[in-house]
Amino acid sequence: MSHNILSVIAAMAEMATVTHDEPTTRHPKKPVITISRDYGSGGDIIAHRLSQRLEVPHYDEVVLKEIAARLQDDPAIVRMLDEGFGRAKDMWLYRLFSGRDVGPDTYRDTLMKVVMSLGRMGGVLVGRGAHVILREACALRVRITGTPEICAQRMVQSGHGTYDQQLAKALELNHLRGKFVWEAFHSRLSDASQFDININTDRMADFEDVVTMLEGMAKAIHAGRVLSL
Repeated sequence: MSHNILSVIAAMAEMATVTHDEPTTRHPKKPVITISRDYGSGGDIIAHRLSQRLEVPHYDEVVLKEIAARLQDDPAIVRMLDEGFGRAKDMWLYRLFSGRDVGPDTYRDTLMKVVMSLGRMGGVLVGRGAHVILREACALRVRITGTPEICAQRMVQSGHGTYDQQLAKALELNHLRGKFVWEAFHSRLSDASQFDININTDRMADFEDVVTMLEGMAKAIHAGRVLSL
């Protein structure tokens, strides 16, 4: 377990002990952005650059999975996070699932605690259905897409194997990501209404303009100039 993961968990635990008049993720310390992306669409590059621009942490799906896995072995911290969200968390869960029974899932429950905790702290969260978990929070939810064939060609030009290999990888990863979000949260990545901004990067050679746009939107939402929460 890297020091970075342990540091994030420690910060989450500390945040859970803070008393809030309304203990939700509505007013995070720093801007919060969730990014869901197709393979080869440039979403990872955009997420990294955006975190640098906003000077906030960048939590990719690997980090989120590691934190969730680590917390499953630390019931004391999980209880602390539960106590920090308290009743607001329970009410949020009812709204999220709208009465639909998706069955017990310890990993999903832990993942939601992780994402909701990071939603209090601020940062760029990539993948793992963070856009669903934070859909009622003060967060900018972004979907980065691209045609599989064009995304595959982009990856080839970046030195990542042959076209056929990259096309197959794009189709497989996009399917697996969509399957995870559906099975965990009953939400479709193809549902544009689940995101605040949907961006197709097929005709974009450089992503700086996208980063600039998202930077402005993230700051506006964090300052309360866009969302009425």
